[in-house]
Amino acid sequence: MKKLLLIILLMAAFTGAAAQENMPESPAQDSGFLPFAPEPLRTDLPIVSFNTGNRLLMKAFYPEYYFSDYKIGREIRWMNRNDSAFAAQWDSLGYSILVMLEEYSGIKWQEKKIDINLMRYLRTDILYDPPCFPLEAIKMEDYNEAGPTGMHQLLNLIKLLAGRNLMQYDLPGSEYDPVAGHPLMQKSSFRFDVLSLTLAMTCANLIIPPDSLDEITKSAMWKRHNPGWEMYQNHFRYSWVLTPEEPLLFFLAREPYDSPVVGMTRAPRPPRKDRTDQQYDKSAKLGAGGGRLGFSVTKTPTGLLEVVEIDTLGLAFLNGLMPGDQIKRVNGEIVRNARELMGKILEKLDTEGIYIVIIREGMESGLLFLPLEEQY
Repeated sequence: MKKLLLIILLMAAFTGAAAQENMPESPAQDSGFLPFAPEPLRTDLPIVSFNTGNRLLMKAFYPEYYFSDYKIGREIRWMNRNDSAFAAQWDSLGYSILVMLEEYSGIKWQEKKIDINLMRYLRTDILYDPPCFPLEAIKMEDYNEAGPTGMHQLLNLIKLLAGRNLMQYDLPGSEYDPVAGHPLMQKSSFRFDVLSLTLAMTCANLIIPPDSLDEITKSAMWKRHNPGWEMYQNHFRYSWVLTPEEPLLFFLAREPYDSPVVGMTRAPRPPRKDRTDQQYDKSAKLGAGGGRLGFSVTKTPTGLLEVVEIDTLGLAFLNGLMPGDQIKRVNGEIVRNARELMGKILEKLDTEGIYIVIIREGMESGLLFLPLEEQY
């Protein structure tokens, strides 16, 4: 009986070995690599981090609210307790978003690190530079508007990073100098913002479900914070169809400076005031910082300081200041005259930097002044 059992086992082993020998080789054995092997993760993309402790920016935006370290500390603790959903979204989708933005813009990331300042309150839905993002609400002078959540929040984040990607041409050694001076790259709601929308919506269509995306873009909140949305819908959505083969850089490079699109996206500028006008304080005009900053201002009837002259080689121009900008606050403090303005800027310019709240084309925005050698 034992001999019979042994013979059966030997025959089964021999039959199995022969069958295995006669089986065709698998694709993996034949090609020398595993099928569907994932591509290696890229290491040249910027590291995106979220900062909840920027006390300087909090004071600059809301000096009347964050007047004590206790209040600021309380807000930071709130953000640390409520940023988990936001961080989880980024952890699952962040890598794909960065790759797609580069692919559909045609502009390679040069920044090694992007610090996005999470704020409990912000005066706008996003800020490109410095990158800021509200978690709870858009807090204006006399009301609070609940901030977006879920997919709307994700779409805003994509748009913020789309704008940062377009800003890579500003960095030293940029390869995109031919388009750096294109009129459509001027920082305004109807030009740069529309290009950011064009890039962001291309990527969002690949990430956000169509019904959710449609609901977001039809909302009153979306239209209120994206004044260039109608311009995008009418003149970019179907004309600038971005693909990896024809990215945004392709369309931008072939758009003439005097094209109809460039003309219709020009934001209206207030007429230049007559400097002999008695409404202005003639003594308020002052050359900025002995020429280092490179701009001059004059006082308006409303008490704000308006930029009337700017040197394109000066530090102020390099940090984004433009003629016609009206300066509202410097590091959260109201400035009464040109001399006080320059003093406050130069006082901290070489240490922690200066955050200036301005009004441009009727919209409040912010600029971060850094010494030239510290930029990026």
